[in-house]
Amino acid sequence: MKVLDKEKRLKELLENNIRNEKIGTAIAITGPWGVGKTFFWKKFIEKNNFKRKYIYVSLFGLQSLSDLKTHIYSNIENNHSTLEVPRWIRGLPAIFKDTRVSHFGLSTSTKIFDSLMFSQVKDAIICFDDFERMSNKLDIKDVMGLANYLKLEKNCQVILILDENKTASENKKNYAEYKEKLIDTTIPIDSVKSLIQENTEDFEGDEILVELMFEFAETLEIHNFRFFQKVIKLYRDFRKSLPEAVADSTKETILIRILQGYLIQDIPELEYGWNDCKYFPLDQQKDWSDRRKKTYKSLIDLSNVCIKGDGDLWFIEFKKWFDQKENFSIESIKELAQSELISDKNNKLKDKLSALFDERDNYQASDDFIDRLFYLACQCIGVSSLLDLRACISTLEDFDELEKAQLLETKVELWIKEKLSKNRSAFKGSGLFGSHGFEDFIQMFLKQNPDLDLPLLKDAIYNKYINQYSEQDIKRITSADKTSLYQFIFKDFPEDNRFLNTRVHNLVVNLPNVQKELLIEILNERAKNSNFQKKYANYLISKLINEKKES
Repeated sequence: MKVLDKEKRLKELLENNIRNEKIGTAIAITGPWGVGKTFFWKKFIEKNNFKRKYIYVSLFGLQSLSDLKTHIYSNIENNHSTLEVPRWIRGLPAIFKDTRVSHFGLSTSTKIFDSLMFSQVKDAIICFDDFERMSNKLDIKDVMGLANYLKLEKNCQVILILDENKTASENKKNYAEYKEKLIDTTIPIDSVKSLIQENTEDFEGDEILVELMFEFAETLEIHNFRFFQKVIKLYRDFRKSLPEAVADSTKETILIRILQGYLIQDIPELEYGWNDCKYFPLDQQKDWSDRRKKTYKSLIDLSNVCIKGDGDLWFIEFKKWFDQKENFSIESIKELAQSELISDKNNKLKDKLSALFDERDNYQASDDFIDRLFYLACQCIGVSSLLDLRACISTLEDFDELEKAQLLETKVELWIKEKLSKNRSAFKGSGLFGSHGFEDFIQMFLKQNPDLDLPLLKDAIYNKYINQYSEQDIKRITSADKTSLYQFIFKDFPEDNRFLNTRVHNLVVNLPNVQKELLIEILNERAKNSNFQKKYANYLISKLINEKKES
């Protein structure tokens, strides 16, 4: 039975009894500890107004039946201000003022006053909770007897919230004896599923996440709703901090990392830690306990995300959050979400293109097939392989759509140029699975542009003379002109912290002769600015020529 059905049944029972009966009723809400019984009841009573006084009583901490009675009448007065102190009580003789001054403003014997005040309790809804944490000084027989009295003699609607299997052994026996006489109806809350569903009504469109929590609860036998309350709250907090549009895979990853984190933090008896968030072959599990093996297998069956640890950026950031590390970065989470969103969109584009090819080859192409193919192929530039893009061009040509075919090919070539300008090896191995027809274009472009993707001069100099260098760095240095040399010496060098422990002269003295000559030209031009600059330029030129030859 769903939560809403249980709420409906409970409401009907209470309303019917209040309206039609002269005696109250007793309803037990039962289920395992932590499953959400109290949450279910409190949410129910908040939503429904029965126009009756209401008292919630936690038995935890109460030491006697007298404490329990005092708690009941005090809470009616404190919460509702509807319990009247009869005038005749106010007129009691001063003989009873020997013990205390109560918050009702009169003096009287504690026991007599408690008895008189409790006698005014009637026509109320009274909920008894925390039977499992009840003091051993308070006998469950007394509690059940009082509940029965309130039901039969005071027309109270009595709610008992308890785990029938977790009460102390003697109390459990006594409860069983009273249950048949007292309890009219039992409403079991035996699974967290219904409460998870109730608390994820705003997950519309993300039902797969709710199912994921169901599966997590079932496979790991977690029946504590408080656990899932924390999970749901933290998931909502993270989602609020991210852009509205995120990939489905991102949502799932976030939820799984939160489930993992709280599992590690709150349920140590499942023997699962941060170091277990990776793949372990069976031979490495041979010394594990059965409990640890079961937990590990359950999580692997749940999702492969669970075994992505160490190098996984999602894992790293969420571990920082749960460890309360200062270097946790919500910005990193946002970047990951954005990256996955792009990846998700790209995968959907690829799937759409594949579906179009299926349509073509399954004799299902409609009249607008060519337009859809051209539009989608343009979107897939930079996403799909060159082989697939060539297949699109060839299909357009086969249908005599030469103008569209030429336009698509031109768009692809422009994208190829852009990629090669950043990385001349961008398409290395692109023909591994067959010829895509752009090989000649790529080779010609590389031949015509030998200096493609060279690093910045400041990076090349740093790599060549300080760090470690590549052929690209050498090529960049030997192709440096006056403008780039001027930029490096007078602008980049003073601002780049990588050169903090060296001097510009120690670098430029190692430049090739061609670049040294260009530097001398720069210095001679600066010599024209003043008499000092002339002397300074001559000094630097002399030092450059005489101190060290080209290396």
